[in-house]
Amino acid sequence: MKKIIVLIKKAYRELRIYGIRHVISGIRFYLQNKLFIKSFSFDYEFDRWKKYHNRQSNAASRTVPEKDASDIKKQKIAFLIPGTHISGGVGMVLQHANRLLRKGYDVEVFSLSNSDSIDWFPNQKVKIVPYRIAEGVMRSGSVDILIATNWSTVFTVDMSSARRKCYYVQSDESRFFSEDMVLTEKINVGYAIDFEYFTAARWMQYWLKDAYGHDATYVPNGIDLDIFKKVGPIVQKTGKPRVLIEGSINISYKGMDDAYDAIKDLDCEIWIVSNNGKPRSHWRYDRFFENVPFEKMHELYSSCDIFLKMSRIEGFFGPPMEAMACGCAVVVGKVSGYDEYVVDGKNALVVDMGDVDAAKKSVEKLIRDAELREKLIAGGYETIKDWSWERSSHLMEKFLEPIL
Repeated sequence: MKKIIVLIKKAYRELRIYGIRHVISGIRFYLQNKLFIKSFSFDYEFDRWKKYHNRQSNAASRTVPEKDASDIKKQKIAFLIPGTHISGGVGMVLQHANRLLRKGYDVEVFSLSNSDSIDWFPNQKVKIVPYRIAEGVMRSGSVDILIATNWSTVFTVDMSSARRKCYYVQSDESRFFSEDMVLTEKINVGYAIDFEYFTAARWMQYWLKDAYGHDATYVPNGIDLDIFKKVGPIVQKTGKPRVLIEGSINISYKGMDDAYDAIKDLDCEIWIVSNNGKPRSHWRYDRFFENVPFEKMHELYSSCDIFLKMSRIEGFFGPPMEAMACGCAVVVGKVSGYDEYVVDGKNALVVDMGDVDAAKKSVEKLIRDAELREKLIAGGYETIKDWSWERSSHLMEKFLEPIL
């Protein structure tokens, strides 16, 4: 009965955040697979963690047998992801995991869902271990390094028997649920746990130090130029400029309503990409693409002239960099992480967060000023040269080096 209650709570929260289709899909999955007992529930896991934390506070921690710390490639590394659906955060985990695998590391990806495949990420070779199996493995002591990658994975990692427990922080995720104070408080409790921390952006390094006293290692994201590169348009261009907006329409902090409002009255083609939600009934647009795999996004960027992103919450802020690599002139709103690589007037035009009128004027300016548009495109190409995944992967290896 308790598991059913927490499942209903989870469904209600996801209904508010993601919409009815997401909830129905999740319920259908559970019913079809009959995996209630071995399905993950964050609320249930948090309650279990509180009891675990109290026991650890009053007794010696369980001793996990040490393995040879001199050769990291002999150690079992696992990233724990919240699920296998299309997600920028999961994509970054897969970048790291697949690159480590190619270098000879023993690495797997554990999922809190019961899916064991990811078909939307290019050249995906890392083994995906579903929760019904991963749950027992994490408790067995066979994992040397276990890495939390999302707020929902934190307490599971802390209760595991892994020798090293790490947290790959990709944003201040408490901001995602500002209207749910109970959940926000739980997420913030997770940030206070004494993990080894690494993060993708400087602002998160400073925030983790200031708010929680953690010295997080900087392991920035990169741009995969084998995937994101300029190609021919998938649809022949007309005389009108083509503007692309991208983000989850059903998630308000992704700013898709602001982005659309900024360009709706301009004399341009409007292309829209979303992995959560369809265009509003009153929106006018020329093309809409849903749940686009990573290896296909470069075709859409390359088919457009201008890319507009108006998010209100971000971590590293990857899509503008992807658009730069594919020859778009970029307009962005100021959001956490934008200044990792965006420089106003050099590789993009920058407006204040939520300033729809300024975004409209900036896009309109790029439509009219071909010289400025080409300048920003050239600046974008120069920018991406400094953000290789090879550098990021090297920093990841340095982070994983044994603590001697």
